[in-house]
Amino acid sequence: MSVTAKGGYNMFFGDLVDESRGSFTVGAMVDREMSEFISARVQLLGGQMKGTQVFPTSGLEYAYFDNIYTEFTVGGTYKPLNHIMGYFKQRTFQPYAHLNVGLVYYNSTEYWGEAGSGPQDEEWRSASEIAPLVSFGGGASFWINPMISANIEVSSAVPFTDRMDVHDVWYAHDDWQTEVNPISTDPYDVYYNFTVGITFVIQDSKLRNDPKYNRKSYIKTRQFYQSKSRRTPNRRTDKKKFLFF
Repeated sequence: MSVTAKGGYNMFFGDLVDESRGSFTVGAMVDREMSEFISARVQLLGGQMKGTQVFPTSGLEYAYFDNIYTEFTVGGTYKPLNHIMGYFKQRTFQPYAHLNVGLVYYNSTEYWGEAGSGPQDEEWRSASEIAPLVSFGGGASFWINPMISANIEVSSAVPFTDRMDVHDVWYAHDDWQTEVNPISTDPYDVYYNFTVGITFVIQDSKLRNDPKYNRKSYIKTRQFYQSKSRRTPNRRTDKKKFLFF
């Protein structure tokens, strides 16, 4: 079992966003091996999203939004090298693919821009809810020592809501004041997370005692811990002495 602390960058793609779509994400993930190439994972992420919509004729800012969000997912990880080349816990480069389901909470606010129908920077409307989501992507781990690895990951999340930017409907002319004749936008928002992190092993692999895998792992771990002086055996002056195992 391992725990990964991570942080990075998110990019939001929705109806309100033409530019300035990036912000930050932080979180943690717990991963547990279930077989040689499948792991179960639980992840908690959170941060901020933002974006700006540009008025097409003038190129000026029409509206913009920001939110805070928290995402909780459970899912699985597939490690193709373990499947193709055989299990090796201390593999230096370990790519993987992942698929998850879960929930996302968000609290979003939409504001008027300089080309909007309302006063600039005034709040237009807000939204807050918990919505189901599906996420998927890939990543890789880089072995540093028996207890620590570096991690990079990219994921795409599809929440089953169209209000993470609050912009699920819009109005022609001044209809927004009375909220009559709403025009629906395209369904669903999408966002991507790009993260880097550090993985800490808190419980050794359940496959550690299997003779089929144990020898390679033992050799790599032993080489890491041995000092330089111990890796180079001393010359024996007495050739009549032998070392038995």
